[in-house]
Amino acid sequence: MSTGSTLLVTFDGLRRDRATADLMPNLDRFMREGSNFINSRSVFPSETRVAVTSTMTGCPPGSHGVVANQFIHPVRADGLFRTAEWDDLELAAQAGQLLDRPTMGQHMAKAGRTMAVVSTATKGASRMMNSSAHALSQPVFSMHGTPVSSQDLHQQVLTRFGEIPAAEAPNTARMTYATDVLIGLVYDTYDPDFCVYWMNDPDMSSHAFGVTAAQTAQAQKGCDDNFGRILDWWRAGNGPENIIVMSDHGQITGQRQLANLDIIPAEFGRASIGSFSGLYLHDTSDQNKQEVVDWLTRQDFCGLVFATAANGAPIAGALPWSAVRNNHARGADIGFTLRATDCSKNYGPDIDACIFAAWISPGGGMHGGLNKGELSTVLAAQGPAYRSGFTAEAPCWLPDILPTVLTTMGLPLDGTEGRPLVEALAGADPRFGLVPPVETRLLHAECNGHEQYLRQWIVDGQTIVDCGWTAGTGAWSQ
Repeated sequence: MSTGSTLLVTFDGLRRDRATADLMPNLDRFMREGSNFINSRSVFPSETRVAVTSTMTGCPPGSHGVVANQFIHPVRADGLFRTAEWDDLELAAQAGQLLDRPTMGQHMAKAGRTMAVVSTATKGASRMMNSSAHALSQPVFSMHGTPVSSQDLHQQVLTRFGEIPAAEAPNTARMTYATDVLIGLVYDTYDPDFCVYWMNDPDMSSHAFGVTAAQTAQAQKGCDDNFGRILDWWRAGNGPENIIVMSDHGQITGQRQLANLDIIPAEFGRASIGSFSGLYLHDTSDQNKQEVVDWLTRQDFCGLVFATAANGAPIAGALPWSAVRNNHARGADIGFTLRATDCSKNYGPDIDACIFAAWISPGGGMHGGLNKGELSTVLAAQGPAYRSGFTAEAPCWLPDILPTVLTTMGLPLDGTEGRPLVEALAGADPRFGLVPPVETRLLHAECNGHEQYLRQWIVDGQTIVDCGWTAGTGAWSQ
């Protein structure tokens, strides 16, 4: 067991207000007994592959370059670049246009330490947990097999545990299988300094049945039961020094589906339509951006809009990309969310809802936007590196996780932009236990009676989005 060794357990799509003692008693106890970050947030867009990459680089999307789950990318000149697909990610990697920041796998390799991944997520998400794992000879087990999995590890798993269960919702059979792999093979064989264990429920079940559905509650129980197995194993003296639990985003209810995805006039340019949508304009002049923003804010599907002028200022009626720290060269000229409920004062799993683009049924869970139910995440930690019974009120977000782990390992933070969560760390370092200064500010834009708001925290000089919402007398309210 090496100093600062850490297991990162992820509950995909788990809203913080659904991580309750009734639904997930093992997780609830873990949060209460460890360091519990009650104001943790996802990134924007609140989509899985963006969130994974932000966690594993310690940077926001505007720095690492995975700007959405799907977007327009030079390596896919004639179609959408889909981060769920291994082939698309491989094309970008071969072109040197996948990531612009080092990953945790690279940090571990540089320091002579080891890393492993056990994942039930999509091929793309699993890859982005350690995008250069194969080149670094760092083991990966994925339910999808090779080339996502390391060939040797995958064969060991099949030999030891038999056939992988079929995917279903709830996906508990796969969670149980993956937990067996984690505690019954990966740690015994590889003893990683850092290990990612990713459960793709309750996300999968929430999409299928809804955030508060009985089947989703059953999926949460399955995840929690397996987490309880991990805790029993760990408390018996096995595995890493520390365990961190997180969720990558939450979910809200998909209330109404767009009639079709052809909602943007073709003369504007190319579009990627989803919970978060990006427009890649033929004419990128500020004047044309202004005309497109004016058109968007007249549409009843439109939520928050992001566009930046050539001089870095926001386009009138839109918020600047820098406000959500997604101002990357590969990003869209204009981005927008689909309209969601106002979360400025009241929010909850029974209240939050949105218009959605495709592939779920009305009533199913959705994410990608800026509703507080999508951004509010689980984050807690236990082990000798962390304070016990500590409630951390200072806001934080996914890019803060990697710098925190590196700090507990005594390693440099080169290439990261998040802050180490020193207020929760235990030890002799004079920084540990210090709570950072926090300010709050509200950004506002208005056009055609369409009002949009973005509430930010400024933590030790860095911005984190709390949530965003729309109001006013625009087309959406008619």
